[in-house]
Amino acid sequence: MRDMTAMPRWFWLLPVVAMAAWWPIGAYWASDDFIAIAYSQHFGRAASDLIAPQYGATDVWSFYRPLITLSFWFDQTIGGVWPPLGHCSNVVAHGCSTLLVALIWRRFLSDGQAFGAAFLWAIMPSHVGSIAWAVGRVDSHTTVWCLLALVLFLRTNERRAAGDHASHWPAVVATALALMSKELAFAVPPLCTWLGLMQSRAKTVAKNARDAVRMSWPIWALFAAYLPFRLLVLGKFGGYDASSLPPEYDLSAFVGDAVAKVAALGTIVCNLLVPLKWIGIQDANATVPTWSFLVGAGTPIAIALLLGLTTRPRRSVLTLLAFVCAMAPMVTFWTADSPHSLRYYYLPSVALVGLLASAGRWLVIAIAIAWLWPLIAVRSEQFRADQQSSKMHAALLREAKDVPDGPMFVAGLPHSNLKSTAVQLHFGIDRMLQPPFCVTPVPLFALRPLLQSPGAFRIDVDGEPPFALPAGSTWWFPDPTALGRAPEPAPLPELVIAGDSHDALDITTDRLMPLIETYRDIKLTDRDSFGLTMPGVKGPFFRVTLFTANGYLCCICKDHSKPSEAFGRLDVVRFLAKNPEQAHRFDIARLLFGESFLGDALAVPTTIDLVPEFPTLIEAGTFDFDRKVFTVSHRARRMIVFRFDRRYPDWVRKVQGK
Repeated sequence: MRDMTAMPRWFWLLPVVAMAAWWPIGAYWASDDFIAIAYSQHFGRAASDLIAPQYGATDVWSFYRPLITLSFWFDQTIGGVWPPLGHCSNVVAHGCSTLLVALIWRRFLSDGQAFGAAFLWAIMPSHVGSIAWAVGRVDSHTTVWCLLALVLFLRTNERRAAGDHASHWPAVVATALALMSKELAFAVPPLCTWLGLMQSRAKTVAKNARDAVRMSWPIWALFAAYLPFRLLVLGKFGGYDASSLPPEYDLSAFVGDAVAKVAALGTIVCNLLVPLKWIGIQDANATVPTWSFLVGAGTPIAIALLLGLTTRPRRSVLTLLAFVCAMAPMVTFWTADSPHSLRYYYLPSVALVGLLASAGRWLVIAIAIAWLWPLIAVRSEQFRADQQSSKMHAALLREAKDVPDGPMFVAGLPHSNLKSTAVQLHFGIDRMLQPPFCVTPVPLFALRPLLQSPGAFRIDVDGEPPFALPAGSTWWFPDPTALGRAPEPAPLPELVIAGDSHDALDITTDRLMPLIETYRDIKLTDRDSFGLTMPGVKGPFFRVTLFTANGYLCCICKDHSKPSEAFGRLDVVRFLAKNPEQAHRFDIARLLFGESFLGDALAVPTTIDLVPEFPTLIEAGTFDFDRKVFTVSHRARRMIVFRFDRRYPDWVRKVQGK
């Protein structure tokens, strides 16, 4: 631990470099941005997140992040829905964090090495999701408060060691602001204790540990008060429900998952330090093989890590342990599935750059050169993706002015760019034609499969124009600038539907919950609950496609009618709930030829969509089990709205015995 002097003035170059490297060029909104902006346009609603889950979520996810929601309200108050302003907020936050990184590392490295560490962190290409995506501020904004808390904590301890009076309350306040921004801040208390341990100059390990605890106890006291408050506000610990442990989670599953997480951690570190691995080279047809570029980019990094581990092994081990500590809150996301997920490791990567910079200036320069092309590449990819999203949104807004009555179904909206480095129109589709983006609200549905798994059933052919649906208007993007009307489908015999009320079927939990007690009896005896009938057409199979905001759920199920009946039937309970004794049957609506069911998949759209009501197209026909192909014989000439409510995910858990 070094004795601190005044910060060199040339450290002020660091935020300048950081902001210049990431300054928004042609920035646009993407995915969850539309949800955040639509929700936070009114101060009262944004402020309600201080005592409620983020965005007023009712299920599936449960986060306490009021400062993030309020920051979107502030952006709109200043500049409306002008995209550059929202993205500048992230860039400025990144500049502040870069300076704080240098201030932390100069306590353990020389000023030059600390500058090098912060410089490398400023230009890390893996930061693209945290900076260039507006909602990525959950990482970039939170990291400012986390790093500020650590700097204030270290500075307070230094002043006390020098005999001056200093209070821990500034670090406590910064920690509180971090905890109000993202769960990433859970790492601050243990990191403070760890840095206190590294800062203590006692002669014994036990005395060092006592000093570290004494230094950090106010931070832990705040955290202890925060957790019950969080439980009170959220009603549970929070997070994604999909990340929580199922009731049947046993020791063997835990061990297997732990091994997979450790293996993924190695891949994550490799992707963070060698970004050329996932962004690729500029010319795919280059005569020089790709592996040679990877070796060239990875060599200075490998040398720097080796030098750090051999010359200062104790400090290197302590730094790696701090890295793992900072990674702990994101343990459920320790996967190597997409480059975009690297944004989760924005804060932990601070530890890695310190290891690299300790090897010397020439290796820092070599690493910076190795990261230059990936940085340019991710910025270029982001620009192209943002421009495409901007043009598509503009086309939708133009057509929405004169759209016929009813919803717009639009094909060709991309989830992300091809390299998966930039998220695009992924979630929040139904907010794109709502205030504050559009004066007159228009329902909008992405005409694409919500389930991206191979083999998922679908009603369209990828790359070809969709057919016009029997409600609202159907559109598609042959290219990002042109929005065309879909052609009419080939004529088919009509599938007449009965049992609905004014083109809607009520599947709210007021009707579903009372059936839980008799669920098993209904399934085992094939008794009917409620649903739809199709006079004159007995399947034998039905293809039912529910259109949610972010994509459709196309499912296949068999006709639920009895042999003696002269009509087809879709029974809601048999349609949505799986009978464990007959799991192989097509009574339940399946999204693919396997264990993927409509009843489970609806939990997300009934929580996220602006309104949990889904226009539904029903078709009758035959299903070839060998080729997994549905052949349509009859198609409904009207769409039925399947009307759910926000409590539907709770019904799913109850009906599954969870």
